[in-house]
Amino acid sequence: FIYIICFLVGIIGGIYGIGGGSIIAPILVTIIGLPVYVIAGAALLGTFVTSVSGVIFYQFLAGIYPQMAVSPDWMLGALFGSGGFLGMYLGARVQKFVRAVYIKGILACCIMFIALKYISGFFI
Repeated sequence: FIYIICFLVGIIGGIYGIGGGSIIAPILVTIIGLPVYVIAGAALLGTFVTSVSGVIFYQFLAGIYPQMAVSPDWMLGALFGSGGFLGMYLGARVQKFVRAVYIKGILACCIMFIALKYISGFFI
């Protein structure tokens, strides 16, 4: 069952160009019922692996299509990556001291914010 969910999340993440961990983590917490501290590291690793493979793929495409601007922005990637690693480190340190209900609430608020932004963007 989890393999099917991960397969679908991989397709959706590939279509939208986002890391699958940001989609699979809330699903595993809310539907499967796993604790947040169990899936946090795996979700972050999954996001890291898909991000690195995406960068490699687009760098490869840049060599094939030099007339198109598909090459990754390395400086922006380094800034996002360093912020992500810092957040990953601090999040792993802090999550043991925060109750799971608060972490689930924060995840729910983030998902609702993004969903409302997409819905309002469709109508405006």
